[in-house]
Amino acid sequence: MNITAGRHVLSRGTCRPARAFLARRFSRSHTRRVLVYYNVSRISWSQIFPFVFYGAELAREYDAEFRFVPVDALLEGREVQERETDIILIQPWFTTPENVLDTALDRLATAHPKAEISFLDSYAHNDLRLARTVDPYITHYLKKSLFKDKKLYFKRFRGDTNLLDYYGKLYGLEYEPVDWAVPYTILPKLRLSPNFLTSPHFIAGLSRQEQPARGSRNLDVSVRLGGQDSYGAYAAMRCDADTLMTQIKGITRSPSNIVPFKAYMNEMRASRLCFSPFGFGELCWRDIEAMISGTVMIKPDMSHLETLPNLYEPGVTYLPMRWDFGDREEVIQGALADEGRCTVIAKNAYDRMASYIREARFVTDMGFLFS
Repeated sequence: MNITAGRHVLSRGTCRPARAFLARRFSRSHTRRVLVYYNVSRISWSQIFPFVFYGAELAREYDAEFRFVPVDALLEGREVQERETDIILIQPWFTTPENVLDTALDRLATAHPKAEISFLDSYAHNDLRLARTVDPYITHYLKKSLFKDKKLYFKRFRGDTNLLDYYGKLYGLEYEPVDWAVPYTILPKLRLSPNFLTSPHFIAGLSRQEQPARGSRNLDVSVRLGGQDSYGAYAAMRCDADTLMTQIKGITRSPSNIVPFKAYMNEMRASRLCFSPFGFGELCWRDIEAMISGTVMIKPDMSHLETLPNLYEPGVTYLPMRWDFGDREEVIQGALADEGRCTVIAKNAYDRMASYIREARFVTDMGFLFS
């Protein structure tokens, strides 16, 4: 029942009863009560849904019971009071004003003095811009990707992220350096949570379906890049990436226009390769859409990040490219000339996702919340 409700939390028409069911009062049948304040968005819910999907396993392993409440109830001062809550997870959006977040966390800490509070960061960018606000209140800080070199969290990037810094310089755009004043005390609290593969529309397929076959694929490269009508370095990068891909001779590629999701996924399953440049952050829905389709992903090098599970092992689960796309033709033509290698890479990526879901490794990975 929890899983059914969890799949409809964002669905038009059924979201209200689904949210009400997930926010029902604790049953008092478990020794640990976990209250989750989630942001109502597709991006954020992909980080929350595995707590719903593996609810029974989490209950057996940690004797924990979960309830889920939209975070707006807390930020607006309408907190649902559960006096005997043991663990609290809070997931506001990154645009939440710091004073609002600080007030909400202070109210939580006062109302639940014995509870451990952890922060869920579902944001695209890889910085820790809210760390200075949340650090005094939290035990753990969960994020979908982390810099391997933790010193980067204290670097003043131009334009506020590592990607804007790089692509701003590449395209001659001026950005001021931004200092997020990240406290060093946040570092031991950092923990990984899974990538988009735990979203409801991915996790169901990965839990039971086999990888789509690679035979009879009639499109060389899937390249449908949104964001070109946006602004700044992000738009410049996406436009440049699309243009450069059209200059590769002798390949077939998808048109640039946006199509309905079903048509897009049908096309992905008919593609041998998928070009997945960065978005506002390194991790993209397109990464999982490619891998779940048995399509080999080509992406700017991801060796600077840690993710859970590791879906970005160069030459094993994806093919890396330079950030400026300078080696694009070499990488793409080399892949198209070696279908045997592509078949292995596609299988590795799919198997790594499927095994993570089917073996319920999320349950073990989240053990730090209950220790």
